[in-house]
Amino acid sequence: MKKTSNVNNIPKEIVDYLDFLGSTDEARNKIVTKSRIDKNFDKFGQAINTFLTYPDKVVDLMTPKASNFNLYFSQRITLRAMARHRQSYHTYTRGFSKSFLAFLSRYIGTMLVPRHKAFIVAGTKMQAANIAKEKVIDDLWVKFPLLANEMQKFRIAGKLQEAYIRGKDYAEFRFTHGGIFDVIGSGSGIRGARRHSGIFEEVIEHDPTEINERIIPLMNKERNDSFGKVNPHEPHGNKIFVTTAGYQGTYAYEKLIESVCYAVIDPERYMVLGGSYEIPLMHGLLDEQAMREVISSPTFEQDSMDREYKSIWSGSPVGAAFTAKRIQELRKVVRAETKSDKESEDYFYIVSADMAKDGSANTAVVVLKVYIRPHAFLYTTVNMFQIETTDYEEVSRELKRTVIDYEATLLIYDAQGIGAAIRDWLNKPQLDPGGIVLPAYGIINPPTDSKKDIRKTSKDKTICYEIKSTGEKGSKIHKIFFSKIGSGNLRFLIKHSHAVERFSKHKKFMEASNRKKKSVLRPYQYMDVLEEEMKNLDIVDVVDNLNMQIIRVKRRNQKIQKDFFSAAEYGVYGVHEHLEVPYFVKKRKKKNSPSDFILSG
Repeated sequence: MKKTSNVNNIPKEIVDYLDFLGSTDEARNKIVTKSRIDKNFDKFGQAINTFLTYPDKVVDLMTPKASNFNLYFSQRITLRAMARHRQSYHTYTRGFSKSFLAFLSRYIGTMLVPRHKAFIVAGTKMQAANIAKEKVIDDLWVKFPLLANEMQKFRIAGKLQEAYIRGKDYAEFRFTHGGIFDVIGSGSGIRGARRHSGIFEEVIEHDPTEINERIIPLMNKERNDSFGKVNPHEPHGNKIFVTTAGYQGTYAYEKLIESVCYAVIDPERYMVLGGSYEIPLMHGLLDEQAMREVISSPTFEQDSMDREYKSIWSGSPVGAAFTAKRIQELRKVVRAETKSDKESEDYFYIVSADMAKDGSANTAVVVLKVYIRPHAFLYTTVNMFQIETTDYEEVSRELKRTVIDYEATLLIYDAQGIGAAIRDWLNKPQLDPGGIVLPAYGIINPPTDSKKDIRKTSKDKTICYEIKSTGEKGSKIHKIFFSKIGSGNLRFLIKHSHAVERFSKHKKFMEASNRKKKSVLRPYQYMDVLEEEMKNLDIVDVVDNLNMQIIRVKRRNQKIQKDFFSAAEYGVYGVHEHLEVPYFVKKRKKKNSPSDFILSG
């Protein structure tokens, strides 16, 4: 072995340090050797137990001397709650660093507990992987370089292992003791896996079924220690729910209430914390002037202010037309369709539109695929888009092209007020810019004073059904739509985030151009808009003893439109009145023919 004095190209300070280590007994006492661990085993155990219950002390020790970083009191309490409790729920506003604290908690916990397996789950695996990179690599390791040292390559059975692996939709941090901290996605592929703790990032965006049936069961089994025993003092199945406030009536809100109830019954194992913008503002994590502008701004709705900056859950108050939970339950349609796939007589397509009324508005279009079932029609949304013009000639062309693409049975549109102008264009042939003649379509229910002006068309081309949603008619439209929601006979496209995750698994989609990807995902984005519109509606009390059955709706936030909602309910109403009711009336009459009442001899 070479003496340190004979080694070239090593700085003198390091040579002196190596000589010091090799020549003094004092240095050996400071090296963590097996004999030293055996001698101080109980003390090491006490230190680790202290760090597990006071993770903020680990942070203090690992913060570089030159760093200005310091945990605030509220952050220390949050870190300790995350570490000590079987289930903790944290509703904090922007700027509180709630995600950073959750990652720090699981990283430290996994680092200190042998073979502990922790995870983060977000809206999609890609989103979770991006958050993991942002919070761990770009933040934790920068603030605390010693934590990054835990991610050194190591050998198992002589094979060199990578301590950290990352891809577009996955990230995994591997510790030498066999523990991991990784990204979890939804889907059947995770069944049978085992984890000991997890972060539910922005739980307001999660699908209840995925979380309850696939994610939480990952933590059903308690962690065994090195001797195969279960530590009764360990918070097994540690679940950390982190979110900004959302809407009442959702899965996230119900999980919050569940956590509150558990905390009352068993405060040692369950904890609920929350805070408004005052906390990060007090510590300088939010800009004071910016907050003054937000609070005083007449364009910032109180509802949004409560959710984003006060951690007050909104939506679904008494009088709400729809609960967010019910809408989420009905978002089951996986595949959006861009044209007819007519292979059976058991279903048909209809196109429904809420017409643009002014220079800034767009025409909202909803395509429904309607299944004929034994006792009721089943309505499913398969496409949604906007026609971004108020030129009714062009709107008519686009509607006709859509009718042709889907071989639509009905074209239902809003003919109230200025919307009636579309009738003239739909009722006459038009030339497509490509040179194709778009046919004239007949009007099924024209106004009495317009019948003489309506062009007659063949039966298969008489498909336009007009809607005028005023007074009792508007109330009836709402009732039918509400009844379909209540009975489950109306289904919607899945969330945009879920669609992204599904499509990301297909090679063709990933190789497609960005323009093509946006086109494929656009219907799901508009469905998210429809959900927001529906959650923004309240049922209005109508003080009129002569019209007790009238239902009206109003928007809580006037800046959120209801165009897609109107297009959807017009479509359901038109099909129900013109096709569904007559179909079942005819079916009953056929079933109860006079011969059914004659006894045969």
